[in-house]
Amino acid sequence: MTEKDIMSEDEIIERAEALPDRFADRLTESALWSVKRMRGGGEYGLLTIEVAASLAVHKSPVTPQERDELLALLEAMRMPTDPIAELNVQG
Repeated sequence: MTEKDIMSEDEIIERAEALPDRFADRLTESALWSVKRMRGGGEYGLLTIEVAASLAVHKSPVTPQERDELLALLEAMRMPTDPIAELNVQG
């Protein structure tokens, strides 16, 4: 990984804050409520892992690009990446 590949804190926050809206149509009402509260509290690592875990548990379709972005965010925040392997990647 080069310096160019490392996400800045601002970039992590920007990308994580967009996740609830980006995946709103693929999250359960309960999961969406939870991740919006996490976003409001600045809990970006928990928000990202909750989005990934919810998508995986419910077998919601994600694109390879979405999978890669979730993985990159989790890795940048040093969060567990276990849910990524369970995602229903389409396309």
